[in-house]
Amino acid sequence: MSETSGQDQAPTSTDTNRALTLVHEGWNHLQLQRPLAAWAAWQRALRFVPEFPQALEALARLESASDLPVAARVEHRFQAPDDPEKRLRWDALIRGGDLEDLAKAADLFASLSIDDPTDVAAWFNRALCLAWIGRNGEAISCLDRVVQLRTADDPEKAVSAWTLAEVLRQGAGAETLADDLRFAWVVPWSDADTPRLINACPTLQKKPSPRDPVSGVPQFPDAQVYEWLDRPMPEPASWLALSDVPRVLATVIITPQSLRLSSPDPLALEQVREPLLHAIGDLERAIVREAAPLPLPLADAAVWTFRRPEALDDETEGRLAREAVEHFYEDLWIHLPRHGLGELSPLQASRAAKAGDPVARTRLSAVVRMREQLGARPRTAILYQGYPFDRLRRRLGLELDTPASVDSEDAACMSEDELDRLELDPLTVPSLAEAYLSAAALGDDRRTARIAAHLVKAPGMETSRVVNPDLFAVLVREALRVDNPGDALQWLERGQATHGGRDRRTYEIWKAEIHARTGDPDAALAQYQAMLSDGGLETSQLLDAVEDLLMNGHAEHARPLLERAHEQAGHEGDPLNIERARNLAREETPDASAHG
Repeated sequence: MSETSGQDQAPTSTDTNRALTLVHEGWNHLQLQRPLAAWAAWQRALRFVPEFPQALEALARLESASDLPVAARVEHRFQAPDDPEKRLRWDALIRGGDLEDLAKAADLFASLSIDDPTDVAAWFNRALCLAWIGRNGEAISCLDRVVQLRTADDPEKAVSAWTLAEVLRQGAGAETLADDLRFAWVVPWSDADTPRLINACPTLQKKPSPRDPVSGVPQFPDAQVYEWLDRPMPEPASWLALSDVPRVLATVIITPQSLRLSSPDPLALEQVREPLLHAIGDLERAIVREAAPLPLPLADAAVWTFRRPEALDDETEGRLAREAVEHFYEDLWIHLPRHGLGELSPLQASRAAKAGDPVARTRLSAVVRMREQLGARPRTAILYQGYPFDRLRRRLGLELDTPASVDSEDAACMSEDELDRLELDPLTVPSLAEAYLSAAALGDDRRTARIAAHLVKAPGMETSRVVNPDLFAVLVREALRVDNPGDALQWLERGQATHGGRDRRTYEIWKAEIHARTGDPDAALAQYQAMLSDGGLETSQLLDAVEDLLMNGHAEHARPLLERAHEQAGHEGDPLNIERARNLAREETPDASAHG
């Protein structure tokens, strides 16, 4: 698209009105997260009135919009076919056609792609035309075809095309294809619910109500705003690790009629469901679930759910911010399925690429490039603390852009293959701990157990913070996977000995579960009864024990524990545990009424 029509005569009032209408149309597109359509509208305005100041100002503001990723604000141009024969066919069809009318141009390029389905330039140009008129969903479909055709002969152009698709999927009209969403739950509410929730959830942190940016007046005077943290905020200290600081599970807005929970992480909302219902004591309370694409400037909002205590020194603040970015992308984000990866998670896409799927590699490279562009924006650069996205590329087995930006000895961002090849004998305890955490975040117990076993046997391992029940759980699961319950029990004995009694009850429960799952319900019941005699078990733990015994076909052994759990739940008045006990009683014996 050209910027001007080349007219020398002064524009008519009709032209000026059309140009002004297009300027407004462009701003509307931008509000709907369609920056390419906004750009096209302002370019069309310049064809009616060359040098139209409102259009020039809008284009300049888009070009310098530092809150948008680069792919959303650069100029995208038509591509020409590489093959001379295809160029002749193009000339014959397009000659006399109206490429200034974007809808007609899209149809022309559609005809070319129908006539020759391998004409990648026609597919790309059609995608641009559709994006320029705001038909983002259709444009993404065309770009998908571009990736299929381009990956083999020009992978860089294929990556660029799919990076553009990452921009388009956040816009209006492509909501079902968006990958970065704001999730919300809306719950009917009353004044009596609020104090119960606040008293039952000590990690709710009060926040200021949002104010009108012009008047400064509260926008929602009847609303109370909180952040629901996953743990208490620690005191500021230079030794704090990322595992010490809380994450925001949900932003909570309470009004007289409703409670609204929102988060860019749907799994975080699931963590608050049980404590929410427990706090208000109403298991039947309806929850309306909503989801909507995040605005492009907030597409990386899920990175910023960590909260740090105030009054930290600058060095500790920066270190924790950087660790939060590393942990989010390298340990959490890699597991989230994405439409842009064909419903695979980044880690699954990396495995597909390793297995020989070049399209999976192209898509994954594009998705990472978009995250990199989000991280490079001036407004977020300080938050990312110089995070090099080559760490993420390395984690996913992609080629690095700047290899020198990544420490080759840093196990935290190693790929699966690198961790499998890692020589463990020369490593110190801190290095083994880092390798263990890296492997654990990838989610394969076989890989993780190899490193965990080495760490547990290393001299001085008692000083490592990672030697805890989670580490021994990996070893136990792997021993059970290979049908070796004896080794599983030995690992639990070692865990108890290592901690000198700390987490003793956790290991005892696991022993009972192993007995139940390996055909020794008598030993399992004896273990549970010993714990009941020695300090007791929480009702939820008793119900877990009942469920585990029932799942493994030991209803007779589950019965005395279920009776004890039902008695405790009734005494405590906990509606969730009472309901759970009733449900388990129905599983134990369908016609049972004594427990219900």
